[in-house]
Amino acid sequence: MISAREKGFFQLLVTLQIAVISILYWICFLLIFGMLKSGLPSLQTYTKYWIIMVFAMIFEAFSRPGALRPTPGRMKRLASPVSRRQWMWIIASVTALLVFSQDMRISRTFLGAFSAIALIALYLTNRQLIRWAGGLRSKHLSEWRLRTFILGPKEWCDSIIPEIKELHSMLDVKRVECTDGINRSAEEYGDIISEQPIDMLVMPPRHLPDSTVISLLRQGDRLGFRCWLPVELTRTYGRRFDLQRAGRLDVLTPPVEPLENTSNQFIKRIFDVAFSSLIVVTVLPPLCFMVWLIHRRHSPGPLFFKQDRVGKNGVAFKVFKFRTLHVDNGDESKQVTKGDSRVFKGGQFLRKTSLDEIPQFLNVLFGDMSVVGPRPHMEKHDCEFREIFERYGVRRYVKPGVTGLAQVKGFRGEVNRPQDLRHRARLDNFYVTHWDVALDIGIVAMTGFSMLKPPKTAY
Repeated sequence: MISAREKGFFQLLVTLQIAVISILYWICFLLIFGMLKSGLPSLQTYTKYWIIMVFAMIFEAFSRPGALRPTPGRMKRLASPVSRRQWMWIIASVTALLVFSQDMRISRTFLGAFSAIALIALYLTNRQLIRWAGGLRSKHLSEWRLRTFILGPKEWCDSIIPEIKELHSMLDVKRVECTDGINRSAEEYGDIISEQPIDMLVMPPRHLPDSTVISLLRQGDRLGFRCWLPVELTRTYGRRFDLQRAGRLDVLTPPVEPLENTSNQFIKRIFDVAFSSLIVVTVLPPLCFMVWLIHRRHSPGPLFFKQDRVGKNGVAFKVFKFRTLHVDNGDESKQVTKGDSRVFKGGQFLRKTSLDEIPQFLNVLFGDMSVVGPRPHMEKHDCEFREIFERYGVRRYVKPGVTGLAQVKGFRGEVNRPQDLRHRARLDNFYVTHWDVALDIGIVAMTGFSMLKPPKTAY
């Protein structure tokens, strides 16, 4: 029931935001062209961009991970990342329409002004609108807040009450009954609960006998209150779980990664192919010629370096790079160190600026890699690294990337200390569990900046 109400809050917020952004769009339209005193332009053109923007907001809402769906209890911390995500979807959709339609009729002044207004409006609505709507509803509709009875050991009750307070606009705690040191029957608990009308009974299934839980569930069906049984798997096992139905089985599984969704896979693949095709056609050919000249002068030999790396689901593939080491340089699995004599003059520049990675966009087109994802490692290094970080294997759930979140955060190059690897792996895992298109676009943009100003670990 609570999840249904949270879903309703989310749908309400999206609907209100679309209405607010649409109103601001047309107000901005009237103000901009009113100040320019040039008369109103064609409504058809601006209506087309408004429709694209609305569809982008709807599509973003449907594809948004559950962890980023605002509820009354977690608005403050989600307002900023959610607003950025929504804004980038709007900008990306409008930019795509501009590029593909080659439309010169829409005012760039209008687009710039509206973009700034939209970002501010999204942040304010994410931060305040749903809280205001929830508070208004709970204030004027008493049945919206569920009269709640908490039953369980004192320590458990003390731990669950702060969680319930986050749902203050939905739950109204009327009574807390501690069970420590008291041996009551199911009937006695039932009598206590029936002393006052309630809408929700919260109880811990692992702290009460099964017979008591079953009896109270039946009493709820008879008297008309719902039962909420927090299982607290995160505290017990140190990770989150989702309940899924598999045939006739109820199965607890780790949360599904966003890229398990077929629609998200399709969106990511479209982005990969489009971006990689652009790089392969425009950047790779002249870069090949430049690298060939460097090789010819400093280290004659093959243009490309190919090596086995571990990809999605542990499947090996050949990764392409521009060669930056002398031919016949010994053990290929040895990591390159600062001042490594195996790196020829000119190769240092390619490595520092990450230009040696550009051929990997061919791997993206072949389907072995993605533009953004965890960096692929050799099998030998994978075996070593998973002994250092126990959740290292999570990175295998997605395709490896030409660039990644860890790299733009400065964690690239040689791995000298266990903590270096742990930082990288945690960022890789965060990417896997929090992927969205906006995150990919942001990482690509940050990669461009890091190529211009490489971190100290780039050598």
